[in-house]
Amino acid sequence: MSKKKILLVDDNPANLTACKKTLKDLYEVFPAPSAEKMFDILEHVIPDLILLDVEMPVMNGYETMRMLRRCENYRDIPVIFLSAMDDAQSEIDGLELGAVDYIHKPFVSSLLIRRIETHITVVEGKKDLLSLNKSLKELLKPTVDGAKPQMGAGDEAVKMLLSKDEILSRMCHEIRAPLNVIIDMIKTAIKTDDIYKVKRCLSRADIESRLILEILDKTLDTSKVE
Repeated sequence: MSKKKILLVDDNPANLTACKKTLKDLYEVFPAPSAEKMFDILEHVIPDLILLDVEMPVMNGYETMRMLRRCENYRDIPVIFLSAMDDAQSEIDGLELGAVDYIHKPFVSSLLIRRIETHITVVEGKKDLLSLNKSLKELLKPTVDGAKPQMGAGDEAVKMLLSKDEILSRMCHEIRAPLNVIIDMIKTAIKTDDIYKVKRCLSRADIESRLILEILDKTLDTSKVE
């Protein structure tokens, strides 16, 4: 099975090298030192996910994100912002632009890998469900003259529904990680009197909540057989 493709965008050569080293054993990584270079790469490679630095000269991460979302070929690629800015408003701005996540630098390698895995699983699960929906509709729809579906269609439909159940179970499993983070953030906020720390915890909980909603929305929307 071929590796998933990650497009890494950062104007800092040291950051590019460090992040590529973290991910290279798990993913096929395409480093880009600028937004302009990123769009050059996109003409030849459509990645499964983009890691996008926020603070870049000429065109920053937010401006780059707006351009991505205006391009039909690129708008559905999940984007994770990487940023040294640690204020809540910066995170909110990034998420409102359509990013699936916002990770602070310097990042924890294990956390970055986990977040990438989660978002790629969400996208792959959505594709699987859409494919199963299409197959079920084709299998169960009546023929042109109104006859019943073909012989054996019921058995095939059951197999497909079982596959859907497996996909839904996998997606539900992905909810556990962000939910545990929310619980931890709430506990930390309750125990501290530091208002800055409380804001950080609430900001992190907000990101995780949005992730859960994204997983649920994509799973439920694509799990319906019309």
